[in-house]
Amino acid sequence: MGEQNPVIACARQGAKKYKEEELAYIRRFASIDSPSLDEEASRTTVEVVEEMLGKLSGIQIQREYAPGCGYNVIARLKPEHPDGKIVLSAHTDTVFRRGEAAAHPYHEEGDRAYGLGVADCKGGLVVSIYAVRIMQEAGLLPNKEIVFLFTCDEEVGAPSGNKVFQRELEGTDMAFFFEPSREENGVLTQRKGWCRVMADVTGRQAHTGINYLDGRSAITEIAHLIQRFYESAVPEQGIYFNAGKVENDDPLNIVSGHACVEFCVRVANKADMDTVYRIVDKLEKEPPYIDGVSRAFRIEPHLPMERTKANVALYEKVRSIGQLLGHQLPEQKSGGSGDASFFAYHGIPTVDGLGVYMYKIHSVEESMRISSVEEKTCLFGTILGCLDSL
Repeated sequence: MGEQNPVIACARQGAKKYKEEELAYIRRFASIDSPSLDEEASRTTVEVVEEMLGKLSGIQIQREYAPGCGYNVIARLKPEHPDGKIVLSAHTDTVFRRGEAAAHPYHEEGDRAYGLGVADCKGGLVVSIYAVRIMQEAGLLPNKEIVFLFTCDEEVGAPSGNKVFQRELEGTDMAFFFEPSREENGVLTQRKGWCRVMADVTGRQAHTGINYLDGRSAITEIAHLIQRFYESAVPEQGIYFNAGKVENDDPLNIVSGHACVEFCVRVANKADMDTVYRIVDKLEKEPPYIDGVSRAFRIEPHLPMERTKANVALYEKVRSIGQLLGHQLPEQKSGGSGDASFFAYHGIPTVDGLGVYMYKIHSVEESMRISSVEEKTCLFGTILGCLDSL
């Protein structure tokens, strides 16, 4: 195809036309604190999202309140007789605390734009909306219902986002996620999931100087559990238990009566998740290290995105369009989890990493490649314009 192809020509022209407008929105996002589980911050962010969506003709926008989490946005473009449904998704929350956006303001250096959340995931969110806008204005959208799902709690495991995804599974033909693109412009067909493993121990308090031996230290039991989980690693599967959080409120002069620990363990597939469950079950059945304590275990799974035939087939379509535009777009995987896993886990053809090119996300040095805004908008615009013929 090439420049003579009307789809590519329109996508290129539109991406060039709206580049500065897209950058202005990304700059606005970078000035807003948007930590997970902050309802006020979520509302402020969502107002900007709705402003962008409102520029699409015929869009139906729903703002859904999730108590304790924030606001999710579900927006629909639906032709009169749609031939299927596609989902476009990005998240609106970041890992940064209140005040950090002002402490690390947006700025540009050459082809790099620095700002918290510019790549993860505000840049991709902007790209998804403007790609649709460009192709709508050109009359080249596919004859499919397009559903935008912008969720507010991806960075903490999507407790409310997953409920939104569950409702939209039915009828979805394919899903595109706009987390940032990464090394070599890769597109993701697989992601690791993770499990949060929680152990809660109840012991018996006692005075450390008067009747220490009457106590049953919950902290000591927790220390033993950390060691046992460490010893239960399965290196050949990449399964390691990281004790990331230990809590206890007892003062120093009291034998601990209660303590808890949380582990994070990454899983690549369903088989790995089953392994984690078996390990936890085995340790739960072992007798406590400290006589007289009680223990309770709980697992909170976060699904992996496995490399399925359906994901690869969709990726190949994306790759072929990328080649027409002069981009290689290698297939890649990520050790980090993400919302795309939900759709892929339930058998929906899914690809991720269609957002702007990232550098050092989850750090105050986060930045994106400015030229990738136009590049990725053009890419997904072309995907949309070619979707009915693929």
